[in-house]
Amino acid sequence: MKIKIITIHAIPNFGSVFQCYALCEHLKKQGFEDVQVIDYNPKYFQVSSLRAKLGQCLNFGSYRRRTKKFRSFIEKNIPLTHKSYCNVEELKNAGIEADVYIAGGDQLWNVYYACGQDDAYKLTWVSGKKISYGTSLGQTDFADWQIQELAEKVRDFSAIAVRESSSVPLLAQAGIQATHCVDPVFLLEPSHYETFLKPVNQPKYLLVYLVSPSKLLDDCIAYLSKKHNLKVILCSGFRKKCACDEHLKDLGPDEVLSYIKNAEIVLSSSFHATAFSMIFRKQFFTILPDEHTNERITDILAIRGLSDHVITEKSDLTTALDAQADYEALESYLPNIESAKDYLNSALNKE
Repeated sequence: MKIKIITIHAIPNFGSVFQCYALCEHLKKQGFEDVQVIDYNPKYFQVSSLRAKLGQCLNFGSYRRRTKKFRSFIEKNIPLTHKSYCNVEELKNAGIEADVYIAGGDQLWNVYYACGQDDAYKLTWVSGKKISYGTSLGQTDFADWQIQELAEKVRDFSAIAVRESSSVPLLAQAGIQATHCVDPVFLLEPSHYETFLKPVNQPKYLLVYLVSPSKLLDDCIAYLSKKHNLKVILCSGFRKKCACDEHLKDLGPDEVLSYIKNAEIVLSSSFHATAFSMIFRKQFFTILPDEHTNERITDILAIRGLSDHVITEKSDLTTALDAQADYEALESYLPNIESAKDYLNSALNKE
């Protein structure tokens, strides 16, 4: 069976890279050997704002090293199509053939991002068997017409599985039957990711990843670093967003994973930093990024009984930041992972 996947796989975000890798690797483990990711790189993923371009210029060395690391990891670990594409018209004219096309992972259908308005990720450019897996709408604040428009474009999918449980009734209102499933990174065993880990030569540290500057962030860092006597390491992005002892700007996807695995505590606004904190059973806290993407994080935590690890302006920090993750209780979540695997096998093999 020939499977082609379209997802967000090539931006400098370790979570996007690993969710893509995990879906491909799981399918191969299930015996689907002919799996490829369509090397789709729309221009809107390129840096366009003056501020971002200035940041790249001022941090050119770090930017170049990070880019090289991400490209090397992707080329080595993700099976890409030989040709690259940058818009729907190119995809339409490419004659990309497959027995099954998968729109998989990440915030492909979140209309508050450019990717959510891109029909490439809704597979409108191809006819044939289409399914989705772990596709995220990101939030619930959609206008009725936005959900109806999405529904019309994916109505010919033979199976749809979404990453947030709240997306199931949302799509049902538009006549689309969807299944809730886990993010692709949960399809692989934790031991699988350990093969990518690199040594981290650091004293005990608090890892701060993908955050926006705020007083709340500063208060969390001050409390956690002082109470646990931790070095503060900031990674992701070229802008220094908080007080820290070290700012790492050039990490590749495997290095970010390694820093999460070796952290004493992870503080982030990232879905996948939160997900891998769970996979590696780390102590973690999450500051919600913004109203149009919060559902993806609150959903994953609520289902696992870890909502107390979300830190808000209203939180009593001295209480909230002492919460411990009950990873023994999370064993009850394993059937959800198995049902997600069953969905994939059924959707792929269904005539």
